[in-house]
Amino acid sequence: MARPGPNSARFTILIIDDDPGFLDLANELLSGDGHRVLVASSGQDALAMVQAIRPDLILLDYFMPEMNGLTVLERLKADATTRGIPVVALTSGTAEDANRLSRAGSVGFILKPFEPAEFLRLVTGILNATVGRSRRRIEGAE
Repeated sequence: MARPGPNSARFTILIIDDDPGFLDLANELLSGDGHRVLVASSGQDALAMVQAIRPDLILLDYFMPEMNGLTVLERLKADATTRGIPVVALTSGTAEDANRLSRAGSVGFILKPFEPAEFLRLVTGILNATVGRSRRRIEGAE
């Protein structure tokens, strides 16, 4: 299991997906890379969890029953306390689905299915470009 190096930041990542197999795989990959991983299998559970624990990044499935990813994203972006959390869409859908999520505030998307190494590379890149930059600015100001 890979451990973060001395300069690697550990991040809290919330994964929202109704597929238990995907949640297990993503949890294993990200926690193996040194991150704290939280999972939610529905939009309602995720919105409640985000109020209690502010993750550094949210990975959000587009296709879920009851409340799809677009609705979850719109609610996150409408709330001043969660608006700033970067959200990455997970989708096996069309380019139009991805565009809809981008217009609603997603910072990017990861297509499913994916290769595990590519998934980690994409998530690490997004963390470094969003949350890591903010952390470096805050640490540099101290």
